[in-house]
Amino acid sequence: MAEEFKRAGLRLNLFENEEFDFQMVRGLGAACMGAATLGECLVTAGRISDGDVLSWVAEWAATASRVEKQAGEFERRGVKSASRDAYLRASMYWRAAEYYGFFSEPARREHWESSVRCFRKAAGLMGYPWEVLEIPFQDVKLPGYFFSPGGGERPRPTLMLLSGFDGTMEEMFLGVGPYALEEGYNIMMFEGPGQAAMCHLYPDRPFMPDFEKPVSAAVDYALSRPDVDPERLALLGVSLGGYFAARAVVHDKRIKACILNSPIVDMYPYFAGSALKNLAELPEADYESAMQAVPIIRWVVETFGRRFGAGTVPAMFEKMKAFSIVGREGEITCATLSLVGEGEGEEAQRQTAAFYEGVSGPKAKHVFTAEEGADAHCQVGNQPLAGGVILAWLKEVDWGAAT
Repeated sequence: MAEEFKRAGLRLNLFENEEFDFQMVRGLGAACMGAATLGECLVTAGRISDGDVLSWVAEWAATASRVEKQAGEFERRGVKSASRDAYLRASMYWRAAEYYGFFSEPARREHWESSVRCFRKAAGLMGYPWEVLEIPFQDVKLPGYFFSPGGGERPRPTLMLLSGFDGTMEEMFLGVGPYALEEGYNIMMFEGPGQAAMCHLYPDRPFMPDFEKPVSAAVDYALSRPDVDPERLALLGVSLGGYFAARAVVHDKRIKACILNSPIVDMYPYFAGSALKNLAELPEADYESAMQAVPIIRWVVETFGRRFGAGTVPAMFEKMKAFSIVGREGEITCATLSLVGEGEGEEAQRQTAAFYEGVSGPKAKHVFTAEEGADAHCQVGNQPLAGGVILAWLKEVDWGAAT
């Protein structure tokens, strides 16, 4: 029997619904990076009906709209720092509203666009050179950002950030981006098929098992820049990005170091213990009535269906079986850092251990604990600790191991 899917041991107990509670930890966790406040998050949580995705979307959108207006007022009055931080908070609140939206309704895209708009306004007030990217890949353009610490175009170490199932590039920036820029790294974020921005821009391009292809397109772009040191190019994959990044470094030896938080070597068993498995037993003829009666079922079917290009949960699970690097871990020769939280459950721990034991190059592993307030998936409760662990490892990494 599959081990129950877990996201964290840490609970706020603001909601009985475990996933709502985790998502609130995720929102509050951004406070340490200036992208949330305790008061705004708790007031919003108090207005949300437990387990009601419609209420979640409406209340986060209301908070985001109010904070974005405050940001504009601070900007108009010349208070740069307050405006920057308010735009950053609004971006993350719009992201929270987008999370539980329905792809079949225009509001979900509108909330995503609002999150992007606010992040870009905040980025313009951060003081770092930055640009929006459109990276050629097959017949589409992969969206992205490039941030530089400034000081000229000399080649610098570059950290590429790749999120996972639902995280956005804008959210990814928070975990390690500001720290890395202070340490002299370029930061490059991008998204591939099926990921957050791509689901809106190219809804007919779902996740690819061979995700090394979009990653290699991003590497092509990075190495075309004179300010990127080709011998110091690192990739950080977070959440489902732990599979995308692992797949990439099996194939692309131009990536000299890889951080996986956490490593996923086989997607099907990773998700097999989740509540999705219960939906897989639902007869296809009952989908429409179930989706109308229970909004969370509608959200699951629409969201996972869009990302995996599957109309039903059983079809989605069938597609997941192609997302695997089992037996190929030994082909990974670059330096790797495997990260996992002890609250993530046995399957995440098992796959992290399998990856760590299987890779051929220099390797390290770090398990975040409940005592540190960092046991949750992606360390959403203590992002500064994760960022520090990543950058400390990069200071000592063997950049030449990949070749």
